[in-house]
Amino acid sequence: MNYENYDGHRHVVKIVENTPLHKWFKDSLGDDDDKMEIWVNSYHHQGVKKLAQRFVPMAFANDGLIEGFYDPDAYNPEEGKFIMGLQFHPERMRGQDSGDFDYPGCAMAYQEFVKAVIAYEKKLNGSGNIPRGVKFNHELETKRKSIVRSFSIAKNMCSTERCRTSEKESELEAGAEFLEANRSLSLQQENRLKQMGATVRNASTYMNRLKMNEERERMARVILVKMSIEQLSDMVGFYHKMGQLCSEALDKKFNEMELA
Repeated sequence: MNYENYDGHRHVVKIVENTPLHKWFKDSLGDDDDKMEIWVNSYHHQGVKKLAQRFVPMAFANDGLIEGFYDPDAYNPEEGKFIMGLQFHPERMRGQDSGDFDYPGCAMAYQEFVKAVIAYEKKLNGSGNIPRGVKFNHELETKRKSIVRSFSIAKNMCSTERCRTSEKESELEAGAEFLEANRSLSLQQENRLKQMGATVRNASTYMNRLKMNEERERMARVILVKMSIEQLSDMVGFYHKMGQLCSEALDKKFNEMELA
């Protein structure tokens, strides 16, 4: 591949009939099944291993890699629907010198996408498409009104600083239950946060100990530099012997544990 002309590299893909991709490039394809091919650029470094059931392939490479797919139930640019995927960039498939598209259908990819965007925006801004409030059944609507009234009473009590009456206390229960059921953090989450806090504190303690060890190591190096060769040799021999004794003691303890 010539990386100085990255857009110039092409490979063959076979287009599936009766798909949007086939519609875009139909004028550049032959009637024969063997001629349902176009040359596309290579931009992908990943591929589709298993296509979800909702999607339909639109093109394949010679090695079987899916080069394009779409959702038939969610593709209709006139209605603002445009769910598809391409493994190449038709808008960049142009001649190096002329700048012309390799195929007339190359421009269709983003033209159809823009059409879908405009249609979707019109649907959102249309007066007949203003979202309406959610409708509840009788039981849920009664519960909703009870919760709203509970919050309203609580708000009035807070603003007027009046003492609660036994009558209003019962009416406050609906709001209290709602808040308890919809608390932002569950008890389990709160406990987890506390554990995380403990972990952070332990980490802080560990870092302090690490700094102390680093300081001790620095002081030890200062002392060792001042020691003579004989003193250093004796120290090495001493710690070597201590290492052997520690290993023997550990082996003995492990053997005792296995026998137990």
